[in-house]
Amino acid sequence: MALLIREGILMSVSASRLLAFMRNVAAPDPKVRESAADEVTDLVSVYSLADGRVLAGVLAAAAECETDPAALEAQLNAIIQLGSLAEPEMVARLRALDIERLPGELGDYVEDILEG
Repeated sequence: MALLIREGILMSVSASRLLAFMRNVAAPDPKVRESAADEVTDLVSVYSLADGRVLAGVLAAAAECETDPAALEAQLNAIIQLGSLAEPEMVARLRALDIERLPGELGDYVEDILEG
């Protein structure tokens, strides 16, 4: 379970909250997917190693299938923010993305993640 410190009080990120992140990253609505990835980013400093690896893998799978540029950017940013928790084998599925066809600088995000 990940730990969260807010206003000097030790709190935890529950399993149900982690599962909610994962459900929302796979939601039909791209705004929900984007918001879920942003929420993962907001708590990035409190995930355990195991939680971070699971989230990185789920975000990479979501990014591989993502059709909405804003949601994709949020997913890739969340993976970048997870840093060392996003092990290469957890994000390797991003290799399936055609970097040249991604909008804006998202190809650079993918390259940064894969070069990790």
